[in-house]
Amino acid sequence: MEFRLTYEGRLGSGQSASAQHKHDIRRVFHGQLKKLWEVHPHLIAQEAWWGGQHAAIRRPERWRPDQPFARKDELAEHFRRGNYRFVPLVLAELQLYCDLDVLFLRPGLPGNTLNAGDIDNRIKTLFDALKMTDGLKGTPGENEDPFYVLLEDDRLITRLSVQTDTLLQPTGSEAGPQDARLTITVRLSPYHTTVWNVGF
Repeated sequence: MEFRLTYEGRLGSGQSASAQHKHDIRRVFHGQLKKLWEVHPHLIAQEAWWGGQHAAIRRPERWRPDQPFARKDELAEHFRRGNYRFVPLVLAELQLYCDLDVLFLRPGLPGNTLNAGDIDNRIKTLFDALKMTDGLKGTPGENEDPFYVLLEDDRLITRLSVQTDTLLQPTGSEAGPQDARLTITVRLSPYHTTVWNVGF
């Protein structure tokens, strides 16, 4: 499975990357991943996902045996974190390679981000925004229940490639030195093929 996620706006690092900032980025990816679950044939055919450690999870009280219980609903019930119900695409149980190729456009000449030593921290902000998190305050917004994320845990990323280049068109009128435009190519493939991951 291969697809692309995009982001444009501020990509902070260190103390400037607050939990709220990371969640704002996470919300951008939520909308794209929600759409992926609606249009990708393998994700639409969710009956192929039955099984795994989540098969015996407690169904909601309103659920009846004669009603289908989709994989995304099963995951949302399992991955409750406070007021949020997360639906991660990449799970440890699926035994997938998860490769990320990131085109990272930012102000300045090529190489400046590397020389400044800032790229690691900004990529860490990106990783945090791609995964589930604990301790989120507040409640999910409209169309955020369930809340879609790429990763159960960022340790499931098996390969990362980052290409930096100059951002020639700012993302907004108040763009600053942390302005960024990202194109993230996600490639998923099984490293051990099972009935549960064959569609990847």
